[in-house]
Amino acid sequence: MTASSRPGGKRLPISCQACRTRKIRCSRDGRPCQTCVRRGLGAQDCVYLGQPRLSSENTLGTDSAVQTKLLARIRHLEDLLQKQTSSQLCDPHSPLVSPSLTGSFSDLDSAIGGVPAEYPRSPLLSCVGTLQTFASGHVRYLPLTSQWRASSGDSLPDINSEVPFDDDDVHFPSTGSAASRGELLAILPPSRYCDKLKDVYFRVFSPQFCHDPNSVTTAWISLLFIILAIAVTALHDDDPILSDLGRQRTVTRNMSVLSSRYRSAALRCLSADGVLSRHSINSLQSLILISYARIHHGLPTWTLLGFTHHVATSMGCHIDPDRFTLGPIEREERRRAWAGLTMLYTSQSITYGNLNPGPSFRGVQLPLDVNDVDLLTGTVSEPAPSPTQMTYLLLQHKLHSISSLITEALFTFPPRSPVAQLEIEILSVHEICERRYQLEPDSEPLPVHHLANLNILYSYIHQLILLLFRPALCRYLQGDITAETCIARAKCIASAKTSLAIHQTLHNSPGFASYTWYSSTLGSFHAFHAAVTLCAMLIYSDDQYESTEIKELLRKSLDVFTSISTRSNFCSKAVPVLRQLM
Repeated sequence: MTASSRPGGKRLPISCQACRTRKIRCSRDGRPCQTCVRRGLGAQDCVYLGQPRLSSENTLGTDSAVQTKLLARIRHLEDLLQKQTSSQLCDPHSPLVSPSLTGSFSDLDSAIGGVPAEYPRSPLLSCVGTLQTFASGHVRYLPLTSQWRASSGDSLPDINSEVPFDDDDVHFPSTGSAASRGELLAILPPSRYCDKLKDVYFRVFSPQFCHDPNSVTTAWISLLFIILAIAVTALHDDDPILSDLGRQRTVTRNMSVLSSRYRSAALRCLSADGVLSRHSINSLQSLILISYARIHHGLPTWTLLGFTHHVATSMGCHIDPDRFTLGPIEREERRRAWAGLTMLYTSQSITYGNLNPGPSFRGVQLPLDVNDVDLLTGTVSEPAPSPTQMTYLLLQHKLHSISSLITEALFTFPPRSPVAQLEIEILSVHEICERRYQLEPDSEPLPVHHLANLNILYSYIHQLILLLFRPALCRYLQGDITAETCIARAKCIASAKTSLAIHQTLHNSPGFASYTWYSSTLGSFHAFHAAVTLCAMLIYSDDQYESTEIKELLRKSLDVFTSISTRSNFCSKAVPVLRQLM
């Protein structure tokens, strides 16, 4: 509208009506102006004379256009999803179909419980992605998002091709050049020693993973080497294997040399297998056991553990295996591997003061509480009447989770989990131990390995109680004498006494001679923590009978630490400290 066409030739104001009404300066830079924006007004309230108001028709027209575009994009995504799902369900050569289903294991699903209610099978079950299994035994997890990118034309590796074997530009870190198969096999001890060490491993540590002895892949050889490395630590001090293979002057040196030799060989096997780009369940199991062995030797493990976590993720182990078409053996192998990995990760997170829980189950079920032979034969019934090979691992996993909660409660404010609730959690695990291991007087005696595992669990339980009530105990020692701190003191003394008694039992009993690997490492750490707690009690004790009892218990514990010091660096350092405190 021009000035000549306006009535009376009046000029229109250049400020908006809202600013003119308030008699404030208008920025005059559109609708809404910056002044109206600061006042919280919208475009409909910021009106310039001579310009139409924002009509509801215009607004509805704009919204309708946006909605039309969104609906079109949604239809496009639905079409992609439908095509992907249809191709996986109809293609008999889809990598989602596991080779294990072609064997007799496919008939065991109903015997082992089948698919849980939280994962009902449906056409959209495969929307989590697919597992691609190659003839070499390697497995690759393909997320569904990657397949969408492939449909949209993005550049991705050819998912239908075999994992390449010519990626010689990289090798497993710190393992040197890849060794040949013959060189790796030459590192193995003589067959009679190899068989004995395997027997020791499965007798003492119990089989944590199923494996097919007929599958002689490089990854399986790596698994064999790490089993030998762990088994060496369970040998008796006078076992001739140590001197014949280690050729060192002391037992400690022989164990250290042999364990290091076989751990290194396991890593070299993984390097030869191309673990940076090719993964199998055997290579994942080997990585987990290597991390476990390094932790028990006090070696840096955090970096290797992170790599192991990424390998497990690349294989899809972070997704419950019931969501893939896998046989019962493969499902349990994956669950056991993921449970073992999360336990090690939790332990190292606490050690490094990292309160981030790291990898969690996120819907992955815990392994079944069954024996391997029952899993193989399909005669699984839960719960089993007696402890199985998996009972110990499952209870350890529960205690590791509680340990993480206690650490968080000690170092965060306000704590998300109260002390009373955490104590209930610990005591519930204690009750499960008594129930599963049937500690009634008229029950049959347990095998040695179950008794050893039970003592290790009890030691862990009392260690958690000491950690849980440590703040209240410190307040008591500082003079804050209340009902709460007195109860904490009594519980800490009881747990410390029990922890030292367990440590002495594992060391002095001939039946537990194969478990010196524990009593000289983590068991000694728990016992040392208990001993220091009792030493502090002696300083503030007014009960002569209690003081005498504690001193006698500490004296016996000092004898145990002194005896183990020839085999344990930790004990050799703990002995002078305890002597000074006593």
